[in-house]
Amino acid sequence: MMMAKDESAVSPVVGVMLMLVVTVIIAAVVSAFAGGMAETQSKTPQVTLNAKYAQSEGLTLYHEGGDTLGIGEFKLLLHPSSNYGSIEEQTYVDEIDPFLIENGQGEMWYRDSGGRQISRFGPGDIAYISVENCSTEKLTPDLGYKPSPRAPYINYGINNSKYIGSSFFLEMVTLDGKMIAKVEVPVRA
Repeated sequence: MMMAKDESAVSPVVGVMLMLVVTVIIAAVVSAFAGGMAETQSKTPQVTLNAKYAQSEGLTLYHEGGDTLGIGEFKLLLHPSSNYGSIEEQTYVDEIDPFLIENGQGEMWYRDSGGRQISRFGPGDIAYISVENCSTEKLTPDLGYKPSPRAPYINYGINNSKYIGSSFFLEMVTLDGKMIAKVEVPVRA
């Protein structure tokens, strides 16, 4: 006599087990991917920046709060605002040479030999660019030019008295261009 086996319950159990295994594998892959992304992506630092500029005093930057930044880990960009002359003058963006910047105690951020003298710019710190270093030729060379050897130098820089009352933007960005801070700075005499 042959006995019939009833295997109808095995198939649903195997199916449920396979679905559970696939779900666990997918959850592990997603978890590993998300965990790896969290470690490799760094958050962009944030700074509350204030600045004052007077043609007779120079440019002073105030770190009023936020993250402490290592000198050399960010760039300062200067570009005219919409109230600064013609559209051509408004389209320039110049990176400020960090060799022109000193701290509040008169120490330059960088030595002439190239090494950093100041290591960080943090809350409460002051950065200063002297009147001499605010000249167009040094601070914003793209805002001035000499069309020919005999022509006069054309100065669209912030030290030109015709721009008193207008303003420019000072942006602090990471080395890969992510915005850290931006401030509009009026040009005073």
